[in-house]
Amino acid sequence: MFEVPNGTHWCKKMDRMSGLADETLNVIMGFNGATEAARVLTLAKRFRNLHTVVGSLNLDDINDFHGTFSEFVSERLGLLEDNQFVRRFSLKARAILDPADIAQWLRDVLKRGVVDVSLHIHGNNGAPLPLELFNSRSVGMLRLGRHLVISEVPATAALPALETLVLDSVRFHAFGDCAFQAFLSACPTLKDLTINGWFWETWRWGGMLSNNSLQRLTITRRMQSGFDGFDYQEISFQTPSLRYLDYTNFVPDAYPVVNLESLEEAKIDLQVVEDREWFGELLEDPDHLSNNPTNFIEGIKNVKSLTLSSSSTFQTLYFFRESIPLFENLHHLTMRHSDMRICWRFLPFLLSKTPNLKTLHIEGGLHYAQKSESLDYVCKCVSEYSCLSSCAVEFMDINLWDDGAEGEMEQIKHFLGKLAHLELLKVHSLGSISDGEKLRITNHLLMLPRASPKCKVEISFR
Repeated sequence: MFEVPNGTHWCKKMDRMSGLADETLNVIMGFNGATEAARVLTLAKRFRNLHTVVGSLNLDDINDFHGTFSEFVSERLGLLEDNQFVRRFSLKARAILDPADIAQWLRDVLKRGVVDVSLHIHGNNGAPLPLELFNSRSVGMLRLGRHLVISEVPATAALPALETLVLDSVRFHAFGDCAFQAFLSACPTLKDLTINGWFWETWRWGGMLSNNSLQRLTITRRMQSGFDGFDYQEISFQTPSLRYLDYTNFVPDAYPVVNLESLEEAKIDLQVVEDREWFGELLEDPDHLSNNPTNFIEGIKNVKSLTLSSSSTFQTLYFFRESIPLFENLHHLTMRHSDMRICWRFLPFLLSKTPNLKTLHIEGGLHYAQKSESLDYVCKCVSEYSCLSSCAVEFMDINLWDDGAEGEMEQIKHFLGKLAHLELLKVHSLGSISDGEKLRITNHLLMLPRASPKCKVEISFR
């Protein structure tokens, strides 16, 4: 925040700013709240006659208004005086709006040096967004959604102040050059990019996500919405400065280029498909897979913290286990899943490539099989974890979802009996159980044999 101290000496410094262009002064005030900006106006001689500040202009069609929502928005913007600056502009509408009105409203706030723009509208009927939006020197945060279609980004596009970009169910559909990459190329200081509802198979684009300044990237889609990727598709990541990646998506046919050399933390949820179709179920047979995450898996090898966010990710890693690289920097591994029946066949392959892993966190409960005459509680995929004996894990955190059932206890016994470097095991029971059951679970866990003589066990109940 631009601090405004008191005192005559500061007032003299403020007067030196009077030589700056109006647009530059707008940007400076835009990084302050209305209170701070008001103090600037009282201190700087030229500012007193230059601008007044509207801190935030939030227009939502859920609120009460006279006439149509479009008339209300136009009237509200029309009340602004020529010298008024708008710091934040937010427009939310459930009904379809006239694209020409949207464009005019954006032009109105853009010429007032707006810093934060948020559009939450349902589609633009394919009409282009105003060119001024892609040539703003003041906008530092931009949120666009929902179901907007961007088919053209001007060749002169330049957003030098944009650091945060959120695309919510936005579709790029360019018939010439790739509008998506043109958009990113116009943002030389972009730090944080979020793409929600990324149905990449419906985009018309070049398949490249490239930005040298990007540090945080979040890509999500609802897997339940299905997959419609009948055409061959490649996706590349050219983001050498990226430090944080949260990636939930169907895997394309290939990842030709994956430059994630600075990546420190990754959360991944990968779903492969069979014969370019997905029926909402996890796959058992990898023989007909129509996509390949090999380069992507290799590309995240520098991470220090890795979260595997679904059972489908477990399966994907097992299907492509030969592609698992050496995770030499990996210190923290989180396994998050919702289906305890899915085998952890991938885990021995992953643990064998993590020589410096210190923390293993299992959020979604332990995987174990239902006991039968021919099958023990501990599934074969777990009982053969010979790699655990040489595993460097020192801290383990486990959630119990089945109230300390015998299968869960057998699984914990397996980990305690093989992790020779384990110093602390934390067990959290998430169910509502009686005091008697709490005592049984506690006594059972404390009596289990431990490969590490210095290992402590802590138990907590909800």
